[in-house]
Amino acid sequence: MRGMSKGIIATGLVGVTSLVGACLANSCVYALNNSALDNVSVRIPVSCTMIGTLTSAHTTSIVSGQRIENIGATKINTSCNDKNGYVVYAIGSTGGTEGSNVLASTLGSASDIQTGDAAAGGSTSSWAMKLTASGTGDYTPSIVSEYTDYTSVPNQWTKVASLGAGTATGVDSAFNTTYAVYTISTQPAATYSGQVKYVMLHPSTAAQPTATLENAFALAGKQKITVTDPVTGDSGQFYKMQDMENSICSSATSVDENNSIRLVDTRDNKLYWVTKLKDGHCWMTQNLDLDLSPDTALTSNDTDLNDNSMAGAYGKDYSYDATKNVISWTPQNTTKHSATGAGTNWANSYNVAYSLDPGEWYWDGDDSTPNCNYLNASAGCAHFTQDRTNANRHLSVGNYYNWSAAIASDDSSSLTNSTYGSTSDPDAINRNPQNSICPKGWRLPTISYKGNVVNSTSEFARVNGLYNDGITNNDKKLIGSPLWFVRSGYVYYGNLNYPGSGAYYWSSTVLSSYYAYGLYFTATGVNPANGNLRYRGWSVRCVAR
Repeated sequence: MRGMSKGIIATGLVGVTSLVGACLANSCVYALNNSALDNVSVRIPVSCTMIGTLTSAHTTSIVSGQRIENIGATKINTSCNDKNGYVVYAIGSTGGTEGSNVLASTLGSASDIQTGDAAAGGSTSSWAMKLTASGTGDYTPSIVSEYTDYTSVPNQWTKVASLGAGTATGVDSAFNTTYAVYTISTQPAATYSGQVKYVMLHPSTAAQPTATLENAFALAGKQKITVTDPVTGDSGQFYKMQDMENSICSSATSVDENNSIRLVDTRDNKLYWVTKLKDGHCWMTQNLDLDLSPDTALTSNDTDLNDNSMAGAYGKDYSYDATKNVISWTPQNTTKHSATGAGTNWANSYNVAYSLDPGEWYWDGDDSTPNCNYLNASAGCAHFTQDRTNANRHLSVGNYYNWSAAIASDDSSSLTNSTYGSTSDPDAINRNPQNSICPKGWRLPTISYKGNVVNSTSEFARVNGLYNDGITNNDKKLIGSPLWFVRSGYVYYGNLNYPGSGAYYWSSTVLSSYYAYGLYFTATGVNPANGNLRYRGWSVRCVAR
């Protein structure tokens, strides 16, 4: 059981004004140019937790034909500093399957005890749950009236308790849970077991809380971790990129600005914006910023490593632990850092992984096309800044990767045949490389059909079709919310080319021994299936598997 809530910002402004002047003819005239305003801003992130403490075991022996109440007790303590309060939902779970609300019999499903109000005298055996609030005054949660007495364990997420808005922060409240069972006289002797899951959600959540990614992570039982982004300094509790699952993205039905979440990549504790888009996929809406190093092996526990054949592109510098079912890749080269000069110098290699970190730069989203080959605005390259406030925070340049680095390979020479499918080759998508430097549970976008076919698996084309109306002569809808693609340019011979003018994003789709496909656009043109040299350093955006 765990808690979650959307973050809010509490801001305090302290104004200090100093006025200096003189009184003339009984009238004071102040020299306002001597005034000073000292602004102070404090952010208190939302922190909500829910912890269950077993006070007496939910275990009992019962005689067939008997009804027993108050089977065990768990005190569920809730703590939330959100002045909007919280809501608690519950669902039955049997054998780890949510929505299965029976007490499963060791004799088989035919003997399961069904959910019900557990009233004596019924024609079937049943079990039920009851909640009792505890606390003081405004800090006592309200129990949904149906659950103040023994009621059927729900088979879908159902609101069972809440705490209203306006309460003081940092105060604990709690409720107790207990259960009742009734067995008919023919119920066979066996062991019967089940579970009830409880989650804390934001009070704006209506009915079944599955619309947002925030709620979907909570309902999947994922745990937030406390982290501080080593680059931005942002800190708080966040769900993990590596915990993304297809079911989480699928159940989060809201799209675009209504369904963004910030997740942490556990490989380096960097935070990324993620959004459910209209194409039905969950995308990173920020460029990947992962540094590679021979000192740090990437494993299938945290990275998108799925091919354990140890042949072809995934033979060199790979290993596989069959006992733990863990694939490992140790990159040959260290990411080159432009600011410090540290790392492996860039080489134009078709087959060996190279990457470059340009420093922490953000594009301001200006739709013009500055002509420069660096990012420093003060040196004349307009529209790039190290100020990440406002919209800039989405427009991080991130790192540059050649195609081999993007697919996590130090010998991609075996990948020579195009996986750019056609209607006569519908299985081409399955021949794309199956490994990447994306986090576990994520992958590179794929391209299989030519053109802006909205319903094709050419994923860049589909996104362009949905958001840019399939227009190929401008990028108007690609560079703003909710996509936030960045015209970050590309790396060639270790040098940056066309930042602010062109956007370049790798897919996993092969063209030939020397070329791979990706998204390329400028202010005057969009090509969602651009074939380009594999040794160039492009940006990476990942899509949830």
